[in-house]
Amino acid sequence: DPEGRFAPDLDWIACPGDVVQGWRFADGAFAAPAGPGLEDLRAAKVAAISARVAALLAAGAPYGGQHIALDAASRADLGAMATTALAAQAASVPWPESYALGWISIDNIRIPLPTPADGLALAAEAGDCYACIVQTARNLKDAALAAPDAAALDAIDVEATLPAA
Repeated sequence: DPEGRFAPDLDWIACPGDVVQGWRFADGAFAAPAGPGLEDLRAAKVAAISARVAALLAAGAPYGGQHIALDAASRADLGAMATTALAAQAASVPWPESYALGWISIDNIRIPLPTPADGLALAAEAGDCYACIVQTARNLKDAALAAPDAAALDAIDVEATLPAA
C-alpha cells in the first residue's frame, strides 16, 4: 500500500500479479516488453554460428584417431609441409627426416609421415576440414542475414549443420 509513503499527487494503478519490472502500461492495459527485434535475432544467430566455428576449429581436424590443429599458424605449417612434400615427390628435394618423424597432434601424439604422400594426405584432410567448417559457416551466416523472419532464423540449426570435429 503506497498510501502515505509517496507524493499524494501520484496516480497508483493496481496491476495483475504476473506483471514484473519492464512491463509498460498504455491505453489502460499492461503489456510485456516486446521481444528482441529481427536484427537482434540475426545478430544472436550469427554469434552462435561464430561460437560453434570457434569450438570446431579449437577441436581440430580429425585424422587417424587424433586431431590436427587448425589455428592460423598450424595451417601455415601444414602448407609448408605440403609444399615440401610436393617438391619431394617431384624429387626436387629429399623428404626431411623432421617430417618423416611425424606431425604432432593436438592430443600430443606423433603421427608418422614416412613418405611425402603421407604428409600430403594429412595436409589435405586438415585443409578440407577447415574449408568445410568455414564455408558451411559462411552459408549459415548468409542464410541468417537473409532470413525474413524469426521462424526462418529458428530453422537454421547451427549444431546439426556444421560438421563435427
